[in-house]
Amino acid sequence: MSRLGAVFAREARLAWSGGGGPAGPAAFFLAAITLAPLAIGPSPELLAAAGPGLMGFAALLSVLQSAERLYGDDFSDGTLDLYALSPMGLSLLCLAKTLGQGIATLWPLPVIALLGGLMYGVPLQPSTMLAAALAAAIPALVLLAGFAGALAAGVRRSGLLIALIAAPMMVPVLIFAAGAGRAGFEGDERALANLVLTLAVSLGTIALAPFGIAAAVKSRLG
Repeated sequence: MSRLGAVFAREARLAWSGGGGPAGPAAFFLAAITLAPLAIGPSPELLAAAGPGLMGFAALLSVLQSAERLYGDDFSDGTLDLYALSPMGLSLLCLAKTLGQGIATLWPLPVIALLGGLMYGVPLQPSTMLAAALAAAIPALVLLAGFAGALAAGVRRSGLLIALIAAPMMVPVLIFAAGAGRAGFEGDERALANLVLTLAVSLGTIALAPFGIAAAVKSRLG
């Protein structure tokens, strides 16, 4: 196994052993979409129309729920110092680390979004489109959370700071993801375009965010 693969596997194992794996984000996501109807009312038309947007908002909260652990623990135990000394390049290691933990913890969200869409009265096809869009958005969401987590590494009670940094950057990709589900529900042909835009944002984030994360890590270690 390559070093990057080893880092990816390490983070996935740590996410399962130390943080409960996907249980926390999945429970948070499920609780958010279950309680939302209490606020907006039981109208089937209103729930179906608001469903995609609520799923996107619940995904944002679920990603932020575990963002504090992305770099805070490794900053405390000295792992980030070892990463910084690695000849492989800190940006690549940060990419493997962030995606390893993010994919291990967030993979249930598209499945729950599909079921949640059906629960809200959204037909199967637009619910599937929404789930696919959220799956495409996960790399962007976790890397943006990783950037905020790296900036806040070592700061006590950094959860609020991470949310203030990451949430505004996550909004555009979630707008596209929710837009894919909403357009599919309305029978709008722009649903596929929104899905492609969501994927494009994630690919762009994969290309650029590791350099920002690496710079943030160096600033915290410096």
